[in-house]
Amino acid sequence: MIGLAGLNTVTRTVILLEVCMRGTARAFAMTTALALGLTACGVDRAVEGRKPVEQPASEVTEKPAGPVTLKYWTFSPREAALKQALAAFEEANPDIKVELRTFGEADYRERLPKALGGDEALDIVGIHIPTMTGAVKDRLRPVADWKDTVSDELLGKLDPVAVEQTEKTTKDGRLYSVPMGSNAGAVMYYDAALLSELGESFPKTVADLESIVMRVRKEIPDLQPIVFSGEPRRQEELLFTIAGQTHPTLSDELLAGGKSWKSAETVSALTAYESLFDRGVLARSTLTLKGDHPAELFRSGKALFLVDGSGQSPMLSTSYRGTGKISVKKIGAGSFPTILPGAKPAARSTAEVGLAVPKDSKHVVEATTLIEFLTVGDGVSSWAGDLTMAPAAAGFTVESSAFATPEGKDGYAVLQELIRGGGSLNVPDQAFLDRAQGEVILDVAHGRITPEKAADRLQKEWSRGR
Repeated sequence: MIGLAGLNTVTRTVILLEVCMRGTARAFAMTTALALGLTACGVDRAVEGRKPVEQPASEVTEKPAGPVTLKYWTFSPREAALKQALAAFEEANPDIKVELRTFGEADYRERLPKALGGDEALDIVGIHIPTMTGAVKDRLRPVADWKDTVSDELLGKLDPVAVEQTEKTTKDGRLYSVPMGSNAGAVMYYDAALLSELGESFPKTVADLESIVMRVRKEIPDLQPIVFSGEPRRQEELLFTIAGQTHPTLSDELLAGGKSWKSAETVSALTAYESLFDRGVLARSTLTLKGDHPAELFRSGKALFLVDGSGQSPMLSTSYRGTGKISVKKIGAGSFPTILPGAKPAARSTAEVGLAVPKDSKHVVEATTLIEFLTVGDGVSSWAGDLTMAPAAAGFTVESSAFATPEGKDGYAVLQELIRGGGSLNVPDQAFLDRAQGEVILDVAHGRITPEKAADRLQKEWSRGR
């Protein structure tokens, strides 16, 4: 046993270090002991009956070197609009940097699930709420687990329709992403300058629209009155827009199995839809158009009206007009005209893009701070002017400077009202649409099958698929 009682503190420390650290770099250990007064081998100043010296926290735990960098993947909004928002975020939060990577939507659907299951260490991801939530939710942190780290009122600052639609995308009813923005369809865009030259107002009813169409065919034969996509998805959207004008929840009830496809409401909607083609309001020849071709025709001044989704709203913006892709001087927008007695303007909507935190994120607090900024904070005004989708922030109004014309501003306000209207969800049963529904709807449009027979066929195919 080594006697230490009669030695001074420094000598005792040196002896203890030599005993405990034989075979190590003694010079380094002795220098450390003398400079910091640290204990040796677990023996401290309690040897003399004194209380141990507590070290400041700053000396025990090192602070991260430099700011935290968040890895953010998404497909929407456009990169230019997002970068503007992220620049504002980094200025307001100098200790947080954001590394943004954007993808095309189709490519992103394949990449994101693989990345979340791999070594990407993503901190925040954008997801297409209707189609991607189910595929990746098990690799995301439920919003309930982190929302209180930013604000107790985060969800309360969002449009309740958008929040409810986001929750409906999962079978467990939990929220895995915060809705950023929403879209709707079908809606209608128009050449405001030409309509004004004709002395016509935007049509409120299909009868009004029919009158304008017949006049255009007679007076401007080289101009297409109305263009639209003949793809099954777009025709399904148009059919249920018409249905929603008198029965707002019909689409939801049919897809949930709560109402038969042979119901009077379904037959009525199919009959009204067919009448648009029978009366010549919509030309059957236009059903051959696909993809963005109808919008291209409209933007180039070859059509008076375009029927499409609200995702075409960037045409109303100042920034889009700056790309030089639009020949039409003034573009306006509005709801698809009502067709049945007692009908009201309607459009099915969906929460489109959500922001989520992966389970493997190492910077959850910083990631949720960015989510709050982009969904209900100052960042919304930075990306919303792109008009790609209507912000989910409750009561948000896009600044007037974002619009190329007053008609565009007024029309976008109408679209926002439709999106927040709380009708059916604008998401089809894709398997049913591909297998049977799309073909049946197009058969009705071409006059190959009656609405009654179409409804009966839809019910049989629906039952068979279940």
